[in-house]
Amino acid sequence: MRLSLFVLPLLVIILGSSTFAFAETSYQIKIPSGASDPNAPYFWSDVTPGATTGATTGEITVNPGDSVTWHNADTAFHTITSVTQSGEEDGTFDSGFFTAGESHTEQFDDLGDFYYYCSLHPYMNGVVHVVKNPGSVQSIHKVGSGYSDDGLGFEVKYILDTNLQNAVHISPDDKSLTFKISGHSENEQITLTLPEKLIKNPNTVLVDGVITTFESKMTSDLSTILVIPITANSAEIKIMGTKVIPEFGFLALSILSVGLVSTLFLARSKFLIFK
Repeated sequence: MRLSLFVLPLLVIILGSSTFAFAETSYQIKIPSGASDPNAPYFWSDVTPGATTGATTGEITVNPGDSVTWHNADTAFHTITSVTQSGEEDGTFDSGFFTAGESHTEQFDDLGDFYYYCSLHPYMNGVVHVVKNPGSVQSIHKVGSGYSDDGLGFEVKYILDTNLQNAVHISPDDKSLTFKISGHSENEQITLTLPEKLIKNPNTVLVDGVITTFESKMTSDLSTILVIPITANSAEIKIMGTKVIPEFGFLALSILSVGLVSTLFLARSKFLIFK
């Protein structure tokens, strides 16, 4: 649960960007000028190009194989020294002293939480959360295409190491969307981005018919990101909300109306002819 609080903001950035890649990343954290002062407003600053979260807590979430580089922009010496959660040095890594303009890099290959501090200034502390790479960002297009004026429907983005079937069942009766997982997954979760115009306020998730606890986050365009726990053999995900588009939307109703009018016109014509 705690990890998801840090994973979700990162996912909002990933799913809202135009580049969907999970290649190994080098994250950059700056030790700002004045950080050696215990009264400094902050001791760290996430400055990763293209991936900054603006965090100033020294807390960062990465995937296995990623590296983190700490740059010293202060005038004082600092260290990046690994510690236990209680603050005792554990010998996992130690930069030694490095001064203004110098940096230290660590690569994180193992899953887990890696706590660290500056041995010269123990109040400067942070943690690197290493979480499993959830897979690649994929999309299902034209979901609910019968509802939109242009017939294009909506795009549902998801992160998974296998595929979801393109056919999404929409049920206006119980205000739900049902997704089918195509194959075996080694992940422990799936992440879905659902446009508000497709489903509003998703509040209940069932995995293979069982109600499941999940995490959610609203994006700037009012889409909802859901992080849903799954198992290796999970096959079906049903998401219920307060409103879902009807199966027969504007376009479908328009076509139906034209067909109905045409039928009535032909029937009337035949009636007049025979009359």
